[in-house]
Amino acid sequence: MTASAKIFLFFPRKENLRILFLFLAIFLGGCATQTFSPDAAPEYVVIRDFSPFYRMGPQQGRGPDTSLRAETRVKLLRREMGFSLVQLEDLRTGYVANENMTVAPPRPPEQIKKDEEVAAGKKRGGRRGDDGPLYSGPQVNDTPLPDPNVPPPDLNVEPEIVPDTIPAPDAKPVERPKFRY
Repeated sequence: MTASAKIFLFFPRKENLRILFLFLAIFLGGCATQTFSPDAAPEYVVIRDFSPFYRMGPQQGRGPDTSLRAETRVKLLRREMGFSLVQLEDLRTGYVANENMTVAPPRPPEQIKKDEEVAAGKKRGGRRGDDGPLYSGPQVNDTPLPDPNVPPPDLNVEPEIVPDTIPAPDAKPVERPKFRY
């Protein structure tokens, strides 16, 4: 075999290179993920009841953290193959199967305005609605810390003095009732 024939076999033709690059572009383009910011993320709606919701991902080593009901609206943060990262309305993020979601229909204008007002008052980690906090009683963190300048109370209590002999009761013991079987 000549040297030019060996080079021809090693390097493909120009037309074959174009086809190869086109195939690679299509293949790699299909594997790309789409990422959105929470403000500009498209809204999706869950279409199946009890769709698994994974906080760390579907391979997290245990079952789903919760399940979502049908008609639950989510924001798509990152679309991936199989499962996508979504944000719920209470600002929790996690993964839901792509087959359990579809593009959400647009909201009516008055609901959009109400949702913007609620989102402006809601902070991450907070669970406050229009009527205030969910629990308004005393909190664990409301307990004051002890004053470092005051000594702790003495918990060594004197034992109760018990006499050595116990006097016998003066009353005659009551007769035990007789039962018939």
